[in-house]
Amino acid sequence: MPPSTTIPAQAVPAPEGRRRASELLEDFLAHEHGERILLADLLRILGDRAFGALILLLAIPNVLPVPGLSTVTGLPIALVAVQMMLGRQEPWLPRRVAAAGIERAAFLRVVARAHPHVARIERRFLTPRLPALTTPTAERLLGLAILVLALVLALPIVFGNQPPAFAMALIALGLIEKDGAFVIAGLVSGVLAIGIVMAVVFGLFQGASLLVQQIFG
Repeated sequence: MPPSTTIPAQAVPAPEGRRRASELLEDFLAHEHGERILLADLLRILGDRAFGALILLLAIPNVLPVPGLSTVTGLPIALVAVQMMLGRQEPWLPRRVAAAGIERAAFLRVVARAHPHVARIERRFLTPRLPALTTPTAERLLGLAILVLALVLALPIVFGNQPPAFAMALIALGLIEKDGAFVIAGLVSGVLAIGIVMAVVFGLFQGASLLVQQIFG
């Protein structure tokens, strides 16, 4: 593993024997990767782990962010969200989508940067609570919220990637850790994210309108 992806041993024991979010990131970073990391590789590495782990991994490059990854990650998250709404037990991607690749070094670097932050959040804030918000029934409803955020994420809008990605990361952490409070925080952040993106779009439209008026007015 390259030095840039080395992780300090900070794992916090998970309640009830569950794998914590930071441990899932460690497993991913410790895995032997090729030159490009295919989305199919993510599914294979995560195995039968819940939707939250896949959503977290796909959201992280947009939170920090890595330029050019919003469309590559937004569509798979949207497909995963639909499967959550349908009540599937494990995530699945169509062959063409699963064959899409992400540049290895950039992806590993951004996940390694995210790991200490996730571990710190685990120690200080994450704990199982409000279990009604992390049940299979709740996951179906959360799938709808994540679908909307993923579609917003996939839009080619300047400065429009980070807010929805951050909201989805919070929801994913809530699902992984069975923390309903983080799910609520993610939903609130999602509403704010949509408002921010709408404001950006409105600002761009207004700017374009003024430019057209100056040129042709």
